[in-house]
Amino acid sequence: MLHSRSFWLAQGVAIVLFHLLALVLLLTGNADHPLVLIWGIVLVIHAGELVAAFIALKGLNVPPLTVIAKTLTFGFIWWLPRRLGVYQS
Repeated sequence: MLHSRSFWLAQGVAIVLFHLLALVLLLTGNADHPLVLIWGIVLVIHAGELVAAFIALKGLNVPPLTVIAKTLTFGFIWWLPRRLGVYQS
């Protein structure tokens, strides 16, 4: 399963939909909704993964801005499969 491209892509779609749903809730005045709180926690966790992402991707020539943007958006579901060679870009 960890080497299944479709598994990781499905996880990526799910997290993007989660971000969009939480953002819509926030922008429509529902900042007290539990999903918005969970979203904030997820963003903090993703920020905490930055060091791990840089270490995991060392030597793979991934630009630092890409590591930061994708890790803050997707978390380990982009850099782990990248490290495992599931996808190359």
